[in-house]
Amino acid sequence: MNARPLSKFAFAVCLLFAMISSLSAQTISSLVSANKIKIGVLVDFPPFGLMNRNQEPDGFDIELAKMMAAALGVQPEIIPVSNANRIPYLQSGRIDVLVASLGITPERAKQVMFTTPYAGTAVVVAGPKSRALTSLDQLANLRIAIGRGSASDAYFTRLPPKGATILKFDGEASAFQAANSGQADVFSTSNITVASLREANPNADFEQKLELSTQGNGMAVRLDAFELHQWLNTFIYSVKINGQLNALYEKWVKSPLPVLPNL
Repeated sequence: MNARPLSKFAFAVCLLFAMISSLSAQTISSLVSANKIKIGVLVDFPPFGLMNRNQEPDGFDIELAKMMAAALGVQPEIIPVSNANRIPYLQSGRIDVLVASLGITPERAKQVMFTTPYAGTAVVVAGPKSRALTSLDQLANLRIAIGRGSASDAYFTRLPPKGATILKFDGEASAFQAANSGQADVFSTSNITVASLREANPNADFEQKLELSTQGNGMAVRLDAFELHQWLNTFIYSVKINGQLNALYEKWVKSPLPVLPNL
């Protein structure tokens, strides 16, 4: 007797189970057996992710992703993603892990499982090399230049230093010029912008002085990928301890790795 053809409903159920199976949590042994890990990266967010002169993905995140794959003993498949599609790509199984400058937030943690932070951007204060500035108390009575609407603006609106004068400018480059010309005593911006300004103005007399706050970026996996998540945390711990992570950050960002809390 010939088997009856599957009904549309039965076919849909089979298709659903096939999709669920394809999205099953990755194990370390399955990734090693496949000799590949699919890594989503940004390529429009320098210095973390960019396209180099050979039109190949490059940058801090990409180099770290390749280092991670080498530690796992598999080949990396680097897959460019965008801010908008990076989480959907992970959820749908098109990639295994995101190394894409994804800021750790409670809202995003409903959709993905974050590792402990591996990088971050910091709100900092910069000023003349001759000015001693080692604590927040020393900001009292200083003129602090900031870019209007920046992370520094948000920080000083929330926590204004006693007696300080906050000077707001249209852009962080203008805040730097105000400090460089003596209109302000110091300026505040991100550590990445400070590094960029130092590279563009090598003769200017300023340096990073204080770190005010940090936003951590984590790698991300699907919510059920517990084994891969634990391995990635161990990898990040090891490259923090042996100095490789800080060396890589200084290579690309031109500043020390911010102090990163554990997750």
